[in-house]
Amino acid sequence: MTEPHACSDAEFISSFEGFAAIPTLLRLIARGRPVALAELAAESGEPASDLERILRAQPGTEWDDEGRLIGFGLSLRPTAHRYLVGDHTLYTWCATDTLFFTVILGTDAVAESTCPATGQPIRLEITPDAVTAVTPAGAVVSQRRRGELVSNLRADVCDHGHFFASEAAASAWVAAHPDGEILSVTDAFDHCRTACEDLGWLVPGTTGR
Repeated sequence: MTEPHACSDAEFISSFEGFAAIPTLLRLIARGRPVALAELAAESGEPASDLERILRAQPGTEWDDEGRLIGFGLSLRPTAHRYLVGDHTLYTWCATDTLFFTVILGTDAVAESTCPATGQPIRLEITPDAVTAVTPAGAVVSQRRRGELVSNLRADVCDHGHFFASEAAASAWVAAHPDGEILSVTDAFDHCRTACEDLGWLVPGTTGR
């Protein structure tokens, strides 16, 4: 279990147009309310027309009835992965997102999910520098390996990212997904932090492990 996940690999992320706006996008959604494109453009320094084109090209992007952004990786709508950060209960598209976004946001978080094979609850306590608690201790993360651009990031990559209670619990998923892999939670976090470092997305003041 050594290869990086597609969604936490710096080369994969940087292949997407507009990737530099991702940290700003996530920080705005993390406030727990819809984000107007004009606000995202002002905060990120990217033209609103470019951001809208890029985001609408991804079918999984979530919008409210007023055309405001409510989900891109981090979401205001419930998913299988609950993400508690600050005073807000948010959600993520995949398991790895809970690790990756904690590094990007630079603040402590709790992730809660359910093993799709056993139904067992899974809970993580995460800081920007490490995963400090995992229940159950042997939980692992699944991810489809993708090294090329995808037209539907959520369906092609994110929907394959689960927390499993153990390697044994993930065995059927691995057998059904020859282009997939599993990582321990700690290894997955290390890949996420390395990707953030390579992309220049570490929040000043985080110390590393």
